[in-house]
Amino acid sequence: MKLSSFILGAVALSLSTTANGQTFGPDFVADYTLTDLGTPTSVPGPLGGIHFKPGDTNTLLLGGSANNSGGMIYEVQISRDAAGHIISFNGPGIAVFTAPNIDGGIAFSADGVMFVTTYSNNRLLQFLPGSVVPDSDIDLTALGILSSVGTCQFVPAGFPGAGIFKIGSYSSGDWYDVDLQINAAGTYDIMGVTNTVNTGGGPEGIVYISGGNPGFAANNVLISEYSANRVSAYEIDSNGDPVVASLRPFLDGLSGAEGAVIDPVTGDFLFSTYGGGDRVIVVRGFDLPSIFCNGKVNSQGCTPTITYTGSPSITGPDNFVVNSVDTLNNAFGILIWSTTPGTVLLGGGTVCLNGHVFRHPVQDSGGNGTLQGSDCSGTYTDTLSQAWFNQNMLSAGTTVFVQYIARDNNYAEPNNYSFSDGLRFTIGQ
Repeated sequence: MKLSSFILGAVALSLSTTANGQTFGPDFVADYTLTDLGTPTSVPGPLGGIHFKPGDTNTLLLGGSANNSGGMIYEVQISRDAAGHIISFNGPGIAVFTAPNIDGGIAFSADGVMFVTTYSNNRLLQFLPGSVVPDSDIDLTALGILSSVGTCQFVPAGFPGAGIFKIGSYSSGDWYDVDLQINAAGTYDIMGVTNTVNTGGGPEGIVYISGGNPGFAANNVLISEYSANRVSAYEIDSNGDPVVASLRPFLDGLSGAEGAVIDPVTGDFLFSTYGGGDRVIVVRGFDLPSIFCNGKVNSQGCTPTITYTGSPSITGPDNFVVNSVDTLNNAFGILIWSTTPGTVLLGGGTVCLNGHVFRHPVQDSGGNGTLQGSDCSGTYTDTLSQAWFNQNMLSAGTTVFVQYIARDNNYAEPNNYSFSDGLRFTIGQ
C-alpha cells in the first residue's frame, strides 16, 4: 500500500492557490481552472487509473479498490455542460472489469486492447475488446522493470515517439520503452524493454500536451506524480520521454495524484486521486487543435498524419486549413467530420468519429508518378472556412472532429482502407 502523501510546502509557497487548496504553477495560473467532481458513488477508494470507454465519451473507466486484490474498473456516467465540459457524475459506478491491484495506468492500443498496470506485484494486465477479466497477465519484474510499476501509456500520434508504449515504475521513477508484438490470441507479448529516463516523483498517470497551448511553448507531458504531491509538466525529447531538467509544477497541493486522461471532446485534462478524498478533478484551459486518435500504417509503411494551419474562428482571420501528409500517392480519399468522437474498428484501422458523420468531396492525393499507391508523396487539403462553418450551422464554442479516409488497394479486402489520425478543434469567436 502506498504511503500517505503530503504537500511540498517549499514549492507551494511560490504558487497561486485555487479555491480547493490546489495550486497552479506560475506559468499556468492565469490560464487554467479546475473543477472538483468529488467521489463517484459506488466506486470504492482508493481510486486508480482513469480513461474514457472506447466509443463512448460520456462514460469514464475508473479504477476502484486500487492496489488491492479486489481491484475493479468501474464504468461511471458523466454529464456535460453546453460547451461539452464535464460538470458532474451521472449515476453510480458499475463494476465491470476484474483488475486485481490496479494502479494508475489504463491505456488502449490502436486495436482496442486495454492495458492496466498493477501495484505492488509489478504486473501488466491486458483485456481484449469485450473481455471483463484479464486475457494476459505479465510479470514485469522478470523483464527487468523495477518493482513496482505505477503507469503505462502509448505516445499519441502527432508527438515525437508516436506509438511507443511507455511504462513508468512508481517505486523507482524509471521510464521504459516496451517493444510489443501481437500474438495469436490477440494480446501482446513484450519483446524487449529499454530504460530511458528517471523522473522520480512516483509516476502514475501520463498525458501529452501540444506545444502552443497556454504556458506550453513546446510539446510537453503531464505526469501525475504521487510521491511529489503534484502534477508536473516536462518538455519531451525526440523519443517522447520527459526532459528531467525542464520540470515545472503544473498543479501542486495534491494528495495522491493518480490516473490521468485527456477528454476527447474538449481537450480538458482529468486526473484521479488515490486517497486525498478519492476525487476526480477536471482541468480546463487547453484550447489548441489537437490529435486525439491514431492513424493506420499504410501499405508503404507510412502513417498518414493530419496537420493544420491557421485558427478556426467565426469572426477572426479566415485561414483554417487541414491537410493529410505521408499519404499514398494518386489515391482517392475524403475528409470526414462529426461533432462526436468515436472508436469504430474498420478495415484494419479506426474511424475516430461517431454520431452523424459527414464527408467532404472526394480528392485525388496526387504526388509522384501515375502508379497508385507506390509511395507516400500524396496529400489532401481542405479549407474549413467561416462560410463552411456557417453553412453547417457550426457556431463558436462547437468542437469538431475530422479525419481522412482513403483507399489502399495494396491491401486485400476488407483491409483496403487508409486512415489518418484524428484532429479535434474548437471553433473560436
